[in-house]
Amino acid sequence: MPLRRSHRRPDPADLEICQFCGRDFVNPIEWTEAGDNHWWMLLRCGECETFREVTVSNAVAERFDVELDRRAGLVSRTALRLDLERMSEQIETFVEALRRGWLEPTDFAR
Repeated sequence: MPLRRSHRRPDPADLEICQFCGRDFVNPIEWTEAGDNHWWMLLRCGECETFREVTVSNAVAERFDVELDRRAGLVSRTALRLDLERMSEQIETFVEALRRGWLEPTDFAR
């Protein structure tokens, strides 16, 4: 997939937006407190694999944390939906095999 560069640079406070390719695939690799009111983070873009180091305020770090939680929930819900679709297809295949007589109780005996 080709890189999409934004015409304007993203706001540095939008940590989830890559400063290089403009995609919203940035995740923290490492982070640590940098004083009472700041956090140091090593970030990596999953699209273009660019790393960057930032030191941000507690407020920016908290907003980023909320955004990461939102995205994790989205991924979790999507994985659950795909798993349910897969299981539904397997059940339909199993039921059809039973209807057609392709399975017998002995198929499940040890």
